[in-house]
Parts: sequence; structure tokens; C-alpha cells
Amino acid sequence: MSDQDDIPVLDDLIESGIEITLSDLGLADDPPLSASHTDSQEITFDPAEAAALVHDPLADNPALEQAVRRILDEHMELAWQEIRLAIRQHLDRS
Repeated sequence: MSDQDDIPVLDDLIESGIEITLSDLGLADDPPLSASHTDSQEITFDPAEAAALVHDPLADNPALEQAVRRILDEHMELAWQEIRLAIRQHLDRS
């Protein structure tokens, strides 16, 4: 990275035209890639394996789960009341 004083401002980038390069931003034009695979290797994704890696924050915190469920219950009740009101208003117009 360049010195802090060499970092361009928006006006500098606008004056340089539509295309902005890495060097315009004060970065190396050819940054080293840190990927461990090459383009010829195939990347596979197993959803079941990914799901097993995901940690459920509610499993370890029953108080949090209860609070979330309470919030959802309140919103479901309000939504149900609004739905019933909308149906009633629609039927009254008919």
C-alpha cells in the first residue's frame, strides 16, 4: 500500500476516467493470490456437510430461544388480526 498521503480522493478518480485500476487506488497492480486451488480444480459443495458445520446459537441459549419465540408469537398474532380485518373489510365491500 502506498503512503497515506498518496491515497487518491474521489475527485482524482473521476478525473482519470471511467476505468479505475488498482494502482489508481494505491494498490499493487498484480496482487498475489492466496487461493490454494487452481482454475483446473473442481470445487464441490455438500449442503449436508455445510449444515453440520453451522452452529445453532439457540441450542445453547434457551432464554434467547424463548425470547425469539415470544417475539414471533406476538408478530403472528398481530399479523393474524390484520389478515382477519382485511378479509372482513373486503367482504363488507362486496
